[in-house]
Amino acid sequence: MARRKRPYIPKVKGCYECSQRRINCDGTRPSCSKCVSRGIACSGFDIKYRFRDGLPQAQRTVKRRTRNLSLLHSGSHPEITAELSQDISRFDFNDCEKNTQDLLAFEADPTESNDEAFDWTSPTNSPLVPHSPNPSGSVNTDFLHGLEVIQGLSQVMAPLVPNFCLGQSELRMEFLLTYFSNNIAPEMVVVDDANNGWRHLILPMAHTSEVMMSAVLAASAFHLSGRDASQTIADPHKLYGQAIQELQRRRDLTGCDRKAKQVVILAIVVLLVAVMINGCSDFPIIFQMLESALDAVGGEGGLLDGSEMAKFSLRQIRKLRVYAAPLLSQDAGLHAMIYRAEESFDCLHYYDRLHPKQSHMFKAIANIRQQAFNIYLDRVLSKDVGSVPAGAIDRFITSVQAFPEGTPGEHVLIWPVFIAASESSTLEHQQVFEEFLERQYHRNGFFNILRGLELLRKIWARSNSEDWPALLPEPQVFIM
Repeated sequence: MARRKRPYIPKVKGCYECSQRRINCDGTRPSCSKCVSRGIACSGFDIKYRFRDGLPQAQRTVKRRTRNLSLLHSGSHPEITAELSQDISRFDFNDCEKNTQDLLAFEADPTESNDEAFDWTSPTNSPLVPHSPNPSGSVNTDFLHGLEVIQGLSQVMAPLVPNFCLGQSELRMEFLLTYFSNNIAPEMVVVDDANNGWRHLILPMAHTSEVMMSAVLAASAFHLSGRDASQTIADPHKLYGQAIQELQRRRDLTGCDRKAKQVVILAIVVLLVAVMINGCSDFPIIFQMLESALDAVGGEGGLLDGSEMAKFSLRQIRKLRVYAAPLLSQDAGLHAMIYRAEESFDCLHYYDRLHPKQSHMFKAIANIRQQAFNIYLDRVLSKDVGSVPAGAIDRFITSVQAFPEGTPGEHVLIWPVFIAASESSTLEHQQVFEEFLERQYHRNGFFNILRGLELLRKIWARSNSEDWPALLPEPQVFIM
């Protein structure tokens, strides 16, 4: 007897991953439940377009390059570093694509590996960043050349690193965003509460802006890899490079709306945090990008619109500007502490209004910071030995020791402690400062603190330590 013919069942179109596992996809969008429940990155259901070289169109314009700066060898190639600083310090925002759709990741073809599609570490697959014309038809060659120098710098300086790729894994993205919220955002404020803008402003912004997403993920990935090199969540250097590329696409801030300007400004601020975390010497370059962006939008007034985001931006910029100044040059440090010191206290005033019961803590922090300002100014304004008043370091240490280990607010004293430590001359004082900074490093894992300790030991070893303000810019590291 002939076998009964099987009834026709129309094929159910589903995701590529379910088809490879030979199961029926449930068709849930944007990612099917069967993939999500098993921790598989679902490629979704959109049509994928392939080209002869095997890359989707969106990925063909991605600049692939390595961004791995070695902490211990950051000064091994001074000629390249000097060229990098000279070129990118002229960062000019003259090219903005107004209607750019901000997407987190470029769509990869489901038939090929994400790691192959995003091979950022292969020197044989490193096309230059595509030239994006500005409205006048000219190209900002200074900035593009600067990006090429960054690429060359990283290739000659960086050791080989594992090719970790964020790809299309939403789980990895969410992990890094949560990591930023839990490990980095608390370090950037005096009091970590519901008003922490690094969490409730920066992170939502990352979901709508690719440049912000890349900057945030880079900061998280740098911090995670610094604490545990075996972690394979994502390549921070690829994300860092992607953020730089996205900033290059937004150079013409004059043609952007106010919110787009704020996003660019804050993305650069997040990149400053990233270079604090990895301790690399890109700090002067990134800070110059911030200054150029501010000039392009008309200064601080160009950001003011009464929104919470604008106020948050100004508070961070005013604080970072004063902290950064003595690490850039002695003249910049002198100018900032004379003319901009008062506005750098805006963050403390903000939290003082929110938490009046902790007013004593904010006043103590302000006092310690002012003591550091005075120590720096006394040393710079008078080259004579002993220009800093006798007992200034003793009073400073007494003020800092009012914040025992683990006390709220202790973590924001890194910059003033570093300044006072530079002036210290006795082994007893130096040991107190060294123990404090080492404790902060073991707590937060920011490599800029280790670079700061290296500089302090160099200053302490000099027979003539009175010229220490001139030595602070040498490492080109943002210490705060």
